Amino acid sequence: MSLSIDVERVEQVLLPDGKWHRVKGKSFTVDAYEFVDQDQPVDQGRPGRRRLPSTGATWQDANGTLVACPLTAILAVRLRRAGRKLGSTATTPAKL
Repeated sequence: MSLSIDVERVEQVLLPDGKWHRVKGKSFTVDAYEFVDQDQPVDQGRPGRRRLPSTGATWQDANGTLVACPLTAILAVRLRRAGRKLGSTATTPAKL
């Protein structure tokens, strides 16, 4: 069994700095990530070895800045209640 967290309902993310970070709209996503330089993967000190991408999350904050981090940096998320409009203040915490 797993916990079902609807990424479209994530409205705040708790990071190790101890602060909740607001997610703009439905911008929160989870996917594999890697650092690139001019569309080429950054080697990370292992020439000739195939890299396995890490899982990460991205979202836009309230100012529209794109935030990205490893999934393991997320301590908890707060979700909008089903059927609630964006911008409303009530949240449901979901621990990761």
